[in-house]
Parts: sequence; structure tokens; C-alpha cells
Amino acid sequence: MHLMVICSWNPEDDREVRTRGANWEWPSEVKVHFELYDLQGCRTIYAVDADEKGLIAMRAKWSDILDFEIFPVFPIGRTKEIFEG
Repeated sequence: MHLMVICSWNPEDDREVRTRGANWEWPSEVKVHFELYDLQGCRTIYAVDADEKGLIAMRAKWSDILDFEIFPVFPIGRTKEIFEG
């Protein structure tokens, strides 16, 4: 399933998020199409393909520090090429 994942965190957790993220790898059940870092801080945005198992694995090590917004999307235009490529 094509999904948009927005992860946000509190400013006081920024150092911990960067530290964990340095060595973290996406679960094999999740295919990441692109990643964006909000330059205003404390938020990342991902476009992924994942099933339920991938979603659980993706959130497992982060649920204590990140807030997740996850919703299905339908890619159009150039984005559709990225998802299908």
C-alpha cells in the first residue's frame, strides 16, 4: 500500500531522534520512495510502500519518542513515476 508517513517530535527530543536515526535502518517490509526533512525542525515526511507488518516494524522502535501520522495516498504525475519505478 502507498503511504505518506509524517513523524514529528518535541524539540527537547531532537538530539535523541538524531542519535537513534544515525544507526537505524528501515525494516525490510518497508520500501521508502523518498524522505524529506522539514527545515523548520522536528518533523520528517516519508513516502513508502508497506503492509501491516511493515508498519508495525517501522513504528516499534520509535513509538516512545515520535508521533506518527500515517495515511494512504494515490500518487499522480511525476510522483507516480517514482512509486512505479
